[in-house]
Amino acid sequence: MPELNAIRLIRRKAMLLAVLGILVSGVLVALVTAVPIYQSAREGLERSTLMGIQAQGAALNNLVQRYEGIARQVTSRTEIRHRLESYVQGEMSIESLTAYTAPRLADALGTSPALVGIKRLGPFGEVIVDEGVTAEVPGHSIFDELDGVQSRLVQFEDRIIWRTAAPILGNAGERLGTDVLFFEVGGLVELLERARTLEPSARGFLLDHREKRLVGVNADATGLEMEQPRETIAGDLARIDPTGPGVVWPELDGETRVLFYTPVGGGRCLLLIDAGFWSFYQPVVTRLLWPLGLVFLLLPIVALLAARALRPVLRRLSNQAEELERSAGELRLAASVFEGTGEAIMITSPNHRILRVNPAFTRITGFAADEVMGRPMSDLFQLDEKEREQLDRICQRLNLEHGWQGELDYRNRRGERLTALQTISKVTDEHGRVSHFIHIFNDITETKAAELQIRHQAHHDSLTDLPNRASLKYRIGEAVARARQDETRLAVLFLDLDYFKEVNDRLGHAVGDQLLREVSERLQRLLRHEDTVGRLGGDEFLILLEGLPAPRFAGQVAAKVIEVLTQPFDLDGEEVSIGVSIGIAVFPELGGDVEALVNHADAAMYEAKAAGRDTFRYFDGAMGEVAPREGGRRPS
Repeated sequence: MPELNAIRLIRRKAMLLAVLGILVSGVLVALVTAVPIYQSAREGLERSTLMGIQAQGAALNNLVQRYEGIARQVTSRTEIRHRLESYVQGEMSIESLTAYTAPRLADALGTSPALVGIKRLGPFGEVIVDEGVTAEVPGHSIFDELDGVQSRLVQFEDRIIWRTAAPILGNAGERLGTDVLFFEVGGLVELLERARTLEPSARGFLLDHREKRLVGVNADATGLEMEQPRETIAGDLARIDPTGPGVVWPELDGETRVLFYTPVGGGRCLLLIDAGFWSFYQPVVTRLLWPLGLVFLLLPIVALLAARALRPVLRRLSNQAEELERSAGELRLAASVFEGTGEAIMITSPNHRILRVNPAFTRITGFAADEVMGRPMSDLFQLDEKEREQLDRICQRLNLEHGWQGELDYRNRRGERLTALQTISKVTDEHGRVSHFIHIFNDITETKAAELQIRHQAHHDSLTDLPNRASLKYRIGEAVARARQDETRLAVLFLDLDYFKEVNDRLGHAVGDQLLREVSERLQRLLRHEDTVGRLGGDEFLILLEGLPAPRFAGQVAAKVIEVLTQPFDLDGEEVSIGVSIGIAVFPELGGDVEALVNHADAAMYEAKAAGRDTFRYFDGAMGEVAPREGGRRPS
């Protein structure tokens, strides 16, 4: 009897250990498979969400730049600026100045449907012109520190409008006054309402993080309202880095909201998307529920089958292999998670030969499983020399670290390049030696293409596809740095089209836009490949010439530009003639930075206009004046 009891006890222990081993193994298989899939799905969802928010931020930036461009056009109008200078110098009364300025600024209200009001302030904050819908402006001391065009949302009566303040500067850079323009922001409601596409309770906000003012859509989604940050958002704001886009997860204090953000308006504001944490990540969780549910559903079945199999094993050792194979077969059912996931999974040997792939791999790359088994990764994807070097660096890093995550450029079965967001995990045996590598990746080719398109639109003018103001300043800064290092010379040419307004008023904005496009095409055909031409806004262009042997060569290019642009344009069957006035600033003769070069060229351009137009002038940095060179005016 004691031996029988001992045998029964051993049998029970063996069966209990086998069942526990099966349950623990199944749980580990589920976790090892589910955790990387969850991480990849969550990061992909967050990345796509951030890219969508950045695209909305880029659209809002373009809107702000368009408003600020209109403000620069208004402040740069020469004739009314000269009257303001006369008033500042005591040569004109404020009544005469208002009588002259008001009708001209009133005409500017028709230049953009969004522009609803203009207020011009004098050097001491006195109101000279107040046209259209205008709101109260802050104290004059705030505008004294205004060093450029600035925009922000303000509340006016029962609605939110966009206020753009631009300093009015004289030829010598002195402060003459301030223009405050007011714009409708109807499109902002639609932009902020797009947040609800993430999940029903999501809301979009625009935050002035300096003033701690929050602008969002009202309850009936018909307009905007300004409010103080709510307690949830106020707690999250302390963890926001306003220098770039990001996501803020709720802390373990009962919060259930996740916050996405991206800077807009030159960093003055933040575009926020406040979404419910669980409802936002529901697709990721739902995606994992069915494979995990399948695993945990199979575990009791496998354990029961193993228990039944162990009884004859203990009684008859000859049947052990058959019963254990049945148990192993049931455990393999748990590997359906590997087959059912939407991410491509590839398992390779320590020397990066492919051992196994899942159906998602075939769907994404086009390679069937039997085509890739046993082949090296480098042969499969036809990597070029640069990509082989990148793969070698990744392999070296995996020798030191447990995993790697990043982007890799592959070629699919059709030879087309695809960009993959990939995670590589290292699997080691009980001795710490590498046994396998697990590769999990998604195809993000279309997402990357959309990102490049958004980046291109942010740095190019939408009408002419030329570099815009921000891109031009960046390129001039790079050119100045190269010129300092190589001790070479460059020139900045500031172009302002003459008589463009008359063409625009007589033939309409559509013909005016066509004229601007043809002007840009003529300039691009005229210049060298290494030269840069861009559009500052309105009818103003800028040319950057590098590697000039002498300053006079800039004048030769200016003369050619005048000759090309004064030739008639054929616009919808009507012959149109315009002119151009050009100001030139040369580096290193003038020295200075990017802003100084552009401002000097701008000042020289105004002197060219005053000299009769269709001519060019150099800015003389030594004398602080503008002077003609190489004959000045083009012969008529």
